[in-house]
Formats: sequence, structure tokens, C-alpha cells
Amino acid sequence: MTVKQNAHALNVVKTFKAKLPDEIATQVGEAHFDELSLLIESAISAAVFDEMEKAANKVDRLAHEIRHFTESFDRD
Repeated sequence: MTVKQNAHALNVVKTFKAKLPDEIATQVGEAHFDELSLLIESAISAAVFDEMEKAANKVDRLAHEIRHFTESFDRD
């Protein structure tokens, strides 16, 4: 996980925690907030990887199209 993703996950948890009443935040406990941060970070990473895979597939398709075009290009 990148530092940026970790920082974003921590910020989301911090914002969520701030919206809770103090007694609820205390009951939840830091261990659970840490776990929530890891879950958020994991979700961010999964979404990023999915989008990167889609982009890689588009590049691959484009490369095949270009290769096909150059192979069938009339060179006269």
C-alpha cells in the first residue's frame, strides 16, 4: 500500500471518529479504528488495481489494433 493510500485511509477514519460521540468512540476503541483504517486502505488499493487493470487492457487492445493496422497497411 502506498503512503498516500494509508494517509487517506487514516484521514477517513479520523473524520468518521470525529463524528461519533466521545463515549461511542471510546467503546469502539483504537484497535477497531486501526482495523477500519486497514479495511479502507485495502478497498482503495483494490479499486486502484482494478482501474489499472482496465487501463492495461485498453493499452493492450490498442497495441493489437496498431499491430494489425501496420501489418495490413498498403505499403504501395
